Amino acid sequence: MKGARFLVIPADLNQDFTPVASEVDALDGYSAWLSTELEELDFPPDEEVLLIEFQDQFVLTHRTRVQDRRAGKILVAPPSLTEKEESQLAPTTGRHDYRVSVEVPIQIRYLEEKPGSLLRSGQLCDLSRGGMSFVTRDTTPYEEGDELNIQVVSWEYPVNLDATVSRVSVSEEGQRVAVKFRTNLTVRQREMVSAFIIQVQRRDALARDLPTDQE
Repeated sequence: MKGARFLVIPADLNQDFTPVASEVDALDGYSAWLSTELEELDFPPDEEVLLIEFQDQFVLTHRTRVQDRRAGKILVAPPSLTEKEESQLAPTTGRHDYRVSVEVPIQIRYLEEKPGSLLRSGQLCDLSRGGMSFVTRDTTPYEEGDELNIQVVSWEYPVNLDATVSRVSVSEEGQRVAVKFRTNLTVRQREMVSAFIIQVQRRDALARDLPTDQE
């Protein structure tokens, strides 16, 4: 369907890759042309790829082949296999939501502040589709219920996320703040969070599969 959105990753997951956000911009018979949203990121060079699609609490994984390539575009065949599941890649919240540990810098402001206001800095600690936690040495105390805008600028896809503070604890390293994402996240924001988690999941899975010195 024209306008449908997918994250594109190689079917061979035992390699380094960056999920590429794409959109169907033209149909060619039963095949579809996908275009990238960011020119600096290109589609995987592999012939066989996976298209990941988010539908409410479900994730659909379509296995397909690349039939043709142009600058910033690929022509993909109809899927040979589609799997639908409530999985760790679905953009949902919940107690059992998959959470990954990650350390990247973030910038923070209160939602009631005007754009252009002084940004506060922090360090992201962990992330799930439902929320994140971060550490900050900001002297202004955060409180449960505070509405924040968090800018994660070091991902391949810089993204702003609106969130609500759910828990705050204080230690020697500063304030550790847990937040829940607001329910009105856009599809693009959900894709970017999930793309990052996909990469960390694959990195951790590959690390577990490596033989140890004792083997």
